[in-house]
Amino acid sequence: MPREWLHAWLGWMVVAAGIAGIGLSAYRTWEVSQPVPFTHKKHVDFGISCDACHVGAKDSAKAGIPNTSTCALCHQPDKPGLKTPKTLEEYIRQMREIPWKKVYTVPQHVRFSHKRHVGSGGLDCKVCHGDVGKMDRPVARQTVPLRMEGCMACHRREKITTDCMACHR
Repeated sequence: MPREWLHAWLGWMVVAAGIAGIGLSAYRTWEVSQPVPFTHKKHVDFGISCDACHVGAKDSAKAGIPNTSTCALCHQPDKPGLKTPKTLEEYIRQMREIPWKKVYTVPQHVRFSHKRHVGSGGLDCKVCHGDVGKMDRPVARQTVPLRMEGCMACHRREKITTDCMACHR
């Protein structure tokens, strides 16, 4: 009987792992609803670089998500000539942080540094984030799935280390 129990348990574990795998891959395609109708395209058309708003993208391990005070550097409620979405105006008036929903994440066991990839490596943001500079709506889902196969392909192509411990904890 214990052997039958073990087979049944292993069977359920395989099913659970399959469901979890499906769930994880589907997660990458889910869309979130962002709090402000932000357009990267307009900002790129004005000549604003990614790291002007995403502080740390070139010189830190993590790239920041713009906060209200960053937006307020250019956007002021009732400022003539610059169209500011009403929702953004309210966040600025109240100096409340914008509750952006994070779209791009790497698993906890992965060690990723924007500084190493963008700053030192000169990698263009488009490689991992897609051409968001052409987007007229907020980033609501990953346009480029962050998967190990893609990272490995890039590391091989660029002749960067593929040693597991270089990226995994």
